[in-house]
Amino acid sequence: MNAVNRGYDMLSGGIIAATIVLLIARWDIFPVFVDIYYHASVALSFEKAGGIVLWDFWEFAPLGRPHLYPPLLHGLMMVLSEGSTMVTASRITSFVMFPASLGTMWWVSRGIYSPRTAFYSVLVLAPCYEYFNLQSVTSAAALVLAAVPLLFYWFEKGKYVAAMVILAGCLYTHISMGPIVLCAFFLYSVVSKRTLAGAKIAGGSLLLYVPWLFHIVRNLSNLSASSPNSSVFILIVPWLLGILGSIISIKKKGEFLIPVCILVCMVPMAFTYAGRFAGHALLPLSMLSGIFMSHVEGLISPRRRNVLVVTSLIVLSLAAPTVGIVGGRGVDRGMKVTRTTDPGIPSGEDILRLSTQREERPPLNQKPSSRLTLRIPSLFLILLRMPSDSYLNQENLAMVQVIRRNSQENEIVFIPSGIMGCFVTATTGRPQTLGMWQEVASDYQPDPTSASVFVLPKGRRAPSQLIK
Repeated sequence: MNAVNRGYDMLSGGIIAATIVLLIARWDIFPVFVDIYYHASVALSFEKAGGIVLWDFWEFAPLGRPHLYPPLLHGLMMVLSEGSTMVTASRITSFVMFPASLGTMWWVSRGIYSPRTAFYSVLVLAPCYEYFNLQSVTSAAALVLAAVPLLFYWFEKGKYVAAMVILAGCLYTHISMGPIVLCAFFLYSVVSKRTLAGAKIAGGSLLLYVPWLFHIVRNLSNLSASSPNSSVFILIVPWLLGILGSIISIKKKGEFLIPVCILVCMVPMAFTYAGRFAGHALLPLSMLSGIFMSHVEGLISPRRRNVLVVTSLIVLSLAAPTVGIVGGRGVDRGMKVTRTTDPGIPSGEDILRLSTQREERPPLNQKPSSRLTLRIPSLFLILLRMPSDSYLNQENLAMVQVIRRNSQENEIVFIPSGIMGCFVTATTGRPQTLGMWQEVASDYQPDPTSASVFVLPKGRRAPSQLIK
C-alpha cells in the first residue's frame, strides 16, 4: 500500500472513529424515538416463549394476530440481551447501526473501488443527520442497509456462499427491504453479465427463506400496504454528487453499477414511503458521490488534490444543507396507571373514547399541514445540542415499576396507545391490548374484561366503573 492510500484510510478511519466517540458521548439519546420498542417487545416475547413463534400473543391480547415480521433482528436482540436487559440490548441496537453502516460501506468501497473513493463516500454519508436518524430508529431496515454492501462485495470476490447467506439474512430481516435488495442484486448480476451466478445465489437465498415466505403467503390477507405519513428531507450534497456519480458509473459500467442498481430498486419506495426513500437512498448516493469525487480528484494536479481533500473535509464536516417538507407528528409521552381486579362494564371502544376525550383533534375536513424547511448544520453539530426523545425517562420508568408491582407476568395491560403499549411490553414483558406494527391487521376490539392493569394518557380520567 502506498502512502497516499494509507492517508485516505487514516482519514476514513478518523471520521468513523470520531463519529463513534461523539455517539458514545451522546449515549443519553439512545434508543432514538419509539420504533425500537416494537422490536424489543418481539425479542422479549420470543425469549419468554423459548424461541421464534408464528403467532403474536403479546399484542392485541388476548386474541393476538399472525406474527409476520421477519425474525432475524429480534433473534439477535434476544441473544444480545443475555447477561443484560432488553433495554440495554435496545440501546446498543439503536446505537450501532449507523457506525456499522459507515464501516461496511467504507470497507466495501475500498475493496471494490479504491481507498480514495471510500474516503469520499464516508465523508459524504457521515454528516447526514437523516441517515443517522433512520439507522438509529428503523433497526431492521438499518441492519439490511449495513449488510447490503457486503452482499455485493462477496459477489465481486467470488464468495457465492457468503453472498447467498447475506442475501437470505436480508430477507429474514425486513419484509420490504429484503426484496428490494434481492431485486437490486439480481439486476446487477444481469447488467454485469453474470446472470447465471446471480440466479444461483438469489435462488439459494430464496430457498433458505421458503419457511418464512410460506408463513407470509399463508397470512397474506393480514398484510396491509399502508404506511404512516412521513416528512421528506433532501440532502443537497449527496443528491447532487450522487447524480453526477451515477452518470460516471453508467459510463464505466462493471462494478460501478452496484450503487446505481441499489438506487434504482429503491425508487418504488418513493411512491409509498417517501421519507424512508429519501433517507435510505443516501447509502447508494454516498457511494456514487465517492465515485464522482474520486474521478474529479484524478483529473487535477497533486497539489490541488490536497486542497480538495482538506476543503471537502472541513466543509462537509460542518455543513449538510438539507431541504425538508415537514408534516406534524405527535406521540404520547406519559401515561397514568390504574389497577383493577374487576374491569367492569365498559367496552374497549368506550374506554378508548373516555381516555382520549380531552384530546384536541383537527376538523375532519382539515388536511395535515406541512411546511418547507432549510437546515445547514451537519450531524456532528446537531448531535452536540440534540435533545433526547428517549422514552427511558424518569416518569415512564416509574410507570414500569408500578405495572410490575401490580401485575403478574402474563396479565394483560389495557392501553389506548400501541406505541406506549410496546414500551410497556418491552420493559415488563406484559402483553398489551393494542399493537404498533399496523401493516398487519387484527380484526379485534380491545377488551377491558381481559386486562388487569389500565394505562391511560396522562391527565385524562379513568372511567369510574373500572376502579374498585
